[in-house]
Amino acid sequence: MNRIVGTGIAVPPTVVDNGLLSRCMSTTDEWIVQRSGIRQRHVSPDTWRMLQRLAEAPDKPAFMDSVFAQGLDGCIDSSMTVTDLALEASAMALKAAGIRAQELDCIVESSTLPDLAYPHTGCVLQGRLGLTSTPAISLQQGCAGFVYGLAIADQMMRGGMYRQVLVVGAELLSSAFDYTDRGRDMAVLFADGAGAAVVRAETGNRGVISSHLHSDGTMIDALSGELCGSSTFPPVSKKKIDDGRARPRMNGRQVFVHAVRRFREVILECVEANGITLGDVDRFVVHQANLRIIEAVGDALGIPPDRFFNNIERFGNTAAASVPIALHEALAAGAIRDGDLVMLASFGTGLSWGANMIRW
Repeated sequence: MNRIVGTGIAVPPTVVDNGLLSRCMSTTDEWIVQRSGIRQRHVSPDTWRMLQRLAEAPDKPAFMDSVFAQGLDGCIDSSMTVTDLALEASAMALKAAGIRAQELDCIVESSTLPDLAYPHTGCVLQGRLGLTSTPAISLQQGCAGFVYGLAIADQMMRGGMYRQVLVVGAELLSSAFDYTDRGRDMAVLFADGAGAAVVRAETGNRGVISSHLHSDGTMIDALSGELCGSSTFPPVSKKKIDDGRARPRMNGRQVFVHAVRRFREVILECVEANGITLGDVDRFVVHQANLRIIEAVGDALGIPPDRFFNNIERFGNTAAASVPIALHEALAAGAIRDGDLVMLASFGTGLSWGANMIRW
């Protein structure tokens, strides 16, 4: 079976608590915690500096508009990129697996906002790892990216194409949001980080057992972002920025309802496909989008809260990085032990959702 033999994570050193956000928009620590379970999140140093300035700005919407139009103090080059985070997490995973990057057969990477419009983060990461011919596949399933990536890696390895694959979920999303009242519903949720796993083909009965993937493109308006997309001509323009079309958009109510429904469906699909019951699963490691979503899924399926591993309180929603960061932390905390049956599940833009069943 194809087994995860090393994991790694990376988050920016700069932390934003709910108190700072309450100085930038009409919100409170209590409001954010009640609706999401989030108390703090890691963001890029650039976002942290911007928030410090925004908190003191007398006209917050005007200041935010100037940042989108001109950058902070006119500087448009980031001090940290999503590939920086992906590289750090990958190096940790490779070290844990006891291999060098040159021993990898393939990289499968997912990030919502790449360093460049093209090539995507996977190729940039491959070069930063010092590789010159190893294939790199990039996905854009948003928050479901790691679950999709693990499924793709597993299937390629089952077919004998590769033996060792690096799967990465990396995000630097904080720079895309409006941190005034106009963008409050999304800005309080998302954060930056990366998680990585080395998957190796091994003999035995421990590893990825099955994967179950789904998408619904008819729901695109529930969660989307145009950014540099060719939906406008030209792809980037002052008008696009002024109209707010360069920023992510989400219908929070729609996403919540569909996330609960789809999580419930794919979790049941996963256990039924393997001829087991929910009670047989030792640990659920699901996307840390919103603690209320996780609680609603648990209540609907009768899964006790202590069977979920949650870290959203400290990390927020790190999209494609969410599941691998939580998986790494669960392993470090001893919440997953050898022989445990573990389910990963996630839901993201597309809309896309999926689950992996793993015998640890």
